[in-house]
Amino acid sequence: MEPFFDRAYAAHSAGRLADAERDYRAALDADPVHVDALHLLGVLRHQQGKHAEAAELVRRAVDLRPNDAALQLNLGNALKALGQLDGAIERFRNALTLVPEFALAHYNLGNAYSAAGRHEDALFAFEKSLHFKPGDASTYNNLGNALHALGRHDEAIDAFSRALELRPRHAGAHNNLGMSLAALDRADDALVHFRAATAAEPRFVAAHFNLGNTLDAIGRHEEAVAAFEAALALHAPFPPALFGLGNALAALGRHAEAAQRFELAVGLDPKSCLAWLNLGTAQHALGAHTAALRAFDQALRLSPDLASAHMNRALALLTLGDFTRGLPEYEWRLRALAYPSSAAALPRWNGEPLDDETLLVEAEQGFGDTLQFIRFMPLVRERAPRVVLEVQPELLPLVAPLADAWRVTVIARGAPRPPVDLHCPLLSLPFALGITAETLPARARYLDVPRDYQRRWRGSLGGHAKRKIGLAWSGRIQARENRAIPLGALAPLFALEGIDWIVLQPDLSADERRALDAHPRAVSIHRFDERNGARRIGDFADTAAIVDRLDAVVSIDTSIAHLAGALGKPLWLMLPLAADWRWFVGSDRSPWYPTARLVRQSTPGAWEDVIEAVAREVRDA
Repeated sequence: MEPFFDRAYAAHSAGRLADAERDYRAALDADPVHVDALHLLGVLRHQQGKHAEAAELVRRAVDLRPNDAALQLNLGNALKALGQLDGAIERFRNALTLVPEFALAHYNLGNAYSAAGRHEDALFAFEKSLHFKPGDASTYNNLGNALHALGRHDEAIDAFSRALELRPRHAGAHNNLGMSLAALDRADDALVHFRAATAAEPRFVAAHFNLGNTLDAIGRHEEAVAAFEAALALHAPFPPALFGLGNALAALGRHAEAAQRFELAVGLDPKSCLAWLNLGTAQHALGAHTAALRAFDQALRLSPDLASAHMNRALALLTLGDFTRGLPEYEWRLRALAYPSSAAALPRWNGEPLDDETLLVEAEQGFGDTLQFIRFMPLVRERAPRVVLEVQPELLPLVAPLADAWRVTVIARGAPRPPVDLHCPLLSLPFALGITAETLPARARYLDVPRDYQRRWRGSLGGHAKRKIGLAWSGRIQARENRAIPLGALAPLFALEGIDWIVLQPDLSADERRALDAHPRAVSIHRFDERNGARRIGDFADTAAIVDRLDAVVSIDTSIAHLAGALGKPLWLMLPLAADWRWFVGSDRSPWYPTARLVRQSTPGAWEDVIEAVAREVRDA
């Protein structure tokens, strides 16, 4: 009998598992209650991934020798591998009752606690393990993991750093240290350790993935793409990496590629509501609005209260002109974007006629949104006898005379306001008023320039050309949204003869100023900034006074475009393929601004064709 066991043990120690298993079984055939053969055959089966059989074998050994701490430990290991964490914890505790200084039992108990989400208990177990075995890098690493899970990131960093002092190329400790550094917004330091983890262990999928996430979070999207692709090359069926890669590609404007990755992600994990959401967002960016709606609907089936999915679904519906379904959904923007409101505690106005109550209407988004949606104020006044309109301070001089004509009190955001009884966000007015795409109030002009601003800017436009056209090529750049055209791409416009171009952007970068100063057609490009002591644009009333004296405006989708449209000026509006919902689809005309001509990209990022088309139309106008 013993020769079989001795031979099995030697083979096991040498890693010859098949030989070891044969001889352990021979030993057990000769003696079915051979405790060491039962135990070590169980350990062998555990090594082979046969955890249920391992647990049964080691349990038989434990029953025969219950006071052996090593047997209790290995039974706990098999149970933990089976996901039976309570049973595993019990066995590790049994081992420690028998041998309180058993460092490995403390360590494995800590791991079981961590797997069960009991991180405080895990912390205590790892500390006990280190008390008995103070120089163990793996224990410091797992101690750091417990501290990280508890949000104690500074202490976690100390633990991971100690692990790396003991084992400098510990890939797991590098990766985990990167995670804690990233949690403290120390992204550059985190990147160092993620890269160290992949250098130490090139096939470390999680480290490549975490590297990609961190790069993407700080806007280094090209590098993030490479990191996610490295993770996927090692483990293709990895939905989180596909999701991250899709996000990075979308941030680069590569929406078709992003959509492909999101489709793969939902194919592998159909219950990922965020992957469905971002698939819809990518499809919307490609102009596939119906497909986008299907993706948003699926995201909402999985997570009915996902505010961002409701909001994006609203944008798709409104882009298609479906106000009946789109406007109620658009109310979810107030949750998804968390616009600050000092009146949120007040009752919400939903369009009902008011008697003596005072209604507050609050501007909530950008300047252009306010300029576009104040058109609804006369309709509001028909239902509310007293209205307070709160706008951005920069718009107050322009809006104030109009508000007087409407008999509306206008105040600047942040200024003291009179007592009010109800409130309504400005962009909720179409919903409250029951507006449809067919009943949008559209007039050629609904804004006027205050008289003092008219006087201030009289005779101030330079140049001698017959036509003066305003120009704006840059606005806000938001996530997955392109509201900027490179200055160099405007060359076909500047090449047109007989036009003075009036730059309407009040804030130009230093590079833009240098480029305009050195431009071959600089004599026909006029701007209002510090150069030569030129008068500066101070607020929107200044811009309105300038625009009112122009023949037309060419603009990307910015507040200046809305200002020109509200003033009834001929407007060429340059739009990306995935334009804001307010420009709808399938038409070069706008029900909001009758004097606007919409010129859209045919593919994402293709501004050259848009500018060439505008240049032809401006030349022939």
